[in-house]
Amino acid sequence: MVDLAKKSKKQILKTKPLRKGLAIIKIDRSPYWYIRLWDSVAKKYVVRSSRETSRVEAREAAIEFADTYRSKANSDHAKKKATSFEHYAKKLMVMQKGKSKWSDGDSKLINRSKDGLIHYFGKYDVSKITTGMVRDYLIHLDANRSKRLAESTKSKHVIIIRKVLALAVEDGILNVLPVMPKQKTVDTPRHTFTDDEYKRFMKAAGECAKQADVVRGVKITGHHAKMFRFIVHTFLRPTEGELFGLKHKDIQVKSDPPHLEMNVRGGKTGGRVSVTMPLAVPLYQGNLNPFDKDGLDKNSYVWMPEYPNRTTAINTARRIFNHILVEADLVDDDHKLSPYSLRHYAIQARLRGSKGKVNLYSLARHAGTSVDQLERFYLKNMAPTKELIENLQTRGDD
Repeated sequence: MVDLAKKSKKQILKTKPLRKGLAIIKIDRSPYWYIRLWDSVAKKYVVRSSRETSRVEAREAAIEFADTYRSKANSDHAKKKATSFEHYAKKLMVMQKGKSKWSDGDSKLINRSKDGLIHYFGKYDVSKITTGMVRDYLIHLDANRSKRLAESTKSKHVIIIRKVLALAVEDGILNVLPVMPKQKTVDTPRHTFTDDEYKRFMKAAGECAKQADVVRGVKITGHHAKMFRFIVHTFLRPTEGELFGLKHKDIQVKSDPPHLEMNVRGGKTGGRVSVTMPLAVPLYQGNLNPFDKDGLDKNSYVWMPEYPNRTTAINTARRIFNHILVEADLVDDDHKLSPYSLRHYAIQARLRGSKGKVNLYSLARHAGTSVDQLERFYLKNMAPTKELIENLQTRGDD
């Protein structure tokens, strides 16, 4: 070790920062590069020779030294794996798997390789995790991105950290939960179609199919137009887990009243059995091939089955959707419509069409959302109709 504090600063000839708190430096009268590492616990620099004259080799030596030093020096790391954050994070995933309020996205937040929760907190003893560490983690998330994370996304991270630590409390490893940093969330209204815009979109979709417009080598057909209309009459999300994951075996045609009963296997809020509006029945049946000699393949996808890779199907559908938007003259930077806008329109149209009488719980359940979400994102900015106003003003003796 070399104590540079005793040396004049003029004797540091070159400094090459590598990352926060770590640099390699060249000092007077030495052919070697030196490693300078900030010890945040001792509040001082640790300096040692890299024994390398090459800057490239010295850089590698410095990174290896820093990782080893911090691992050994960090007394907050768990002495036993059973008390580590990683242990309880994996335990949480096992416990939550398959539950409606747990999604694949939640597991990804835990397992992400570069800045997931296990990558950042995994080695720490759960009893050593503090409010400040959680706040530092949120800062770390922003530092790794060109654009700051939305506050609602950060809130998800904080909720999962709390759930992990809550398991440690149950096991008696942790006495009390640390206070979690509060994230200010601002609800963003969903971009949706108006009734007129939806009519223009569907008219343009029919015209594009009739003209056999081609988008990136794919011909637009009536199948695509029906698919977009199907979203509006089923409330499905245009995602791999919902619309694009739907197979014929997941659908039963019912009557009295006419509807489809769908087994939605990969919804955002988990699996659900959902029923549809009446028009979904002829849209689905009209999509079947009556001349299929081999019969219906129950394991084939309902929409765009020619794409085994469903990500390709989703991307292709999005490009077709955008083409139809252009043809319908509905492109607006201040009002950006997407395939998801069809679902948002479906929910609002159902609320308006029921004249204020639809059961919000029933609508939320079959749309795979919650009454709270309906109120925050769909009802909040919906223009009142005559029927909704009358429903509000109804007296008990009317």
